[in-house]
Parts: sequence; structure tokens; C-alpha cells
Amino acid sequence: MKNLYLFSILCILVFVQCTPKLYDAQREQEYIKADSTLWAEYEAEGERLAELYAENEDSLYIKAVELGAYADRKNKELAIEYSATPSGLRRCFMLRLDIEKNTLQDILSDLPRDLRKSQCADAIKAHIATEQIDAGMKFVPIDVVDADGNKFAWSEHRNKNILLIYGGLGCMGRSGRRELAALREEYAEDNLAIVVYYSVRSLEELKELRNKYSDDYIFISELMPDYSPFKIKYGVQATPTCFVIDRSGSVVLKTVGFDVEQVKEQIDK
Repeated sequence: MKNLYLFSILCILVFVQCTPKLYDAQREQEYIKADSTLWAEYEAEGERLAELYAENEDSLYIKAVELGAYADRKNKELAIEYSATPSGLRRCFMLRLDIEKNTLQDILSDLPRDLRKSQCADAIKAHIATEQIDAGMKFVPIDVVDADGNKFAWSEHRNKNILLIYGGLGCMGRSGRRELAALREEYAEDNLAIVVYYSVRSLEELKELRNKYSDDYIFISELMPDYSPFKIKYGVQATPTCFVIDRSGSVVLKTVGFDVEQVKEQIDK
């Protein structure tokens, strides 16, 4: 037993000694260059396809989907390859929903010691340890404030339908925002609450967003943009990501993008 104990201590010491203390700054620059090249090539190829298939929308759509899938795949591959650099690790967090949790665990195990103590590494650990909210699960309230700086009381919206939107009102475009406004007009406020979460650093930013878009919606935030509990628990990154929560507190829809008809199908009148 004593020999086994000594052997375990020795293994730990060897592991620690073999783990680099600092990330490789040259690798960081290599990743930044490779990432820039990927997206420059993506834009150039997109322009080429748009010109080549200018008169064939169906073919252009198919090629654009193929190009997007290729770029997404390369983006993930590069992030994993350079995960032992600050920028690569941050990209892994951004892509955490597309990377298997056991792969993320392997990435954490291979990090230089300085990156293991980073906020990004802690956020990835939290993601791995957390069961992300999905359709069919119970809604889990997160502590947030509204645009007036008050703690948002989720309990006040109990027994209502809730459309919870993770950012992205700008990404919806004018047509999407018109559809959202029409949805607000169609359903009484005691039947449907429209709550928009934004990852912002300050209350002033949240107020600006409310003023820019509409005070018909409730704007909320944790005022901590990068690695917030909301982003980790709700498994959100792309904007907008929409959740419909029914009167019983169950998440009946989680979807990237805003499809008003899909949302309306899930609202219990």
C-alpha cells in the first residue's frame, strides 16, 4: 500500500513537471493567422459563388450551405488544434455546444498551467458539469436584473407563457422584428411575457437596447457578458436563440433563430 501511495505521488509530480506553465505565444499567433485566413477564404469563396450562380438561386443556396458547413467544420478543427492558446480556448468555449464534452475535458487536461486557471477554462468546466436546458425540461430561473436595475421577478410571470429570447433582435432583421411586434399585439400581456436576455456589461447598455428596440418587451441581463451562468445553463451562443416556456414552467421549444409560426404553435392560449 505504501509503495502504491509513493508511486501515485511520483506520477503526479511527473505530470506537473511535464505540463507547460505558460502557453506558447508563437502558437497563439499561428492560430490568429490561421483563423483570419479561414474567414478571408470563406468570404472570397462566397463572393465567387454569388457571381457564378447569380442566375440560379437554388444552386447558390446549395453551394452556400456546403460552404458554411465546411467553414464550421474547419473552425472547430482549428479551435481544438490550438486549444492550448488563449484565443483557441476562447473559440472552444464559443463552440462548446458543437464539441463533445469528453473532448472538452481532454482539452482542459492538456492546457498549460496558466490557462487552466483562466476564466475561460472555468467556464468550460462549468459547461461540462452542467446539464443544459433543452425542450422537455423544466425552466430554471437565473438571477438577472431588468433595464431599470431591479431584480427581475420570474415569479410574477408564473402561469403565463414566456417567450425568452437570447439576444439577436438586430439579427432578426426588420421583418423578424415586425413579426415579434405583431406577436406582442396578438397576445395579452397576462397570457404571454416576451423577455429578451442580452449579454452586456452595464445597465446603460441594457437601457440603450430597450430604447432602440421596444419597451413592449422585458430586457434582462446578468451584466456579465462572456461566461455568464445563463449562457452556460441555457446552452446558448448563437443569437437569437428562442425558448418557449409554458404555463406549467416546462420548456416546450428551444430553437436557434426566430420563427414566429413555430413559436405560436407552442403558445397555450
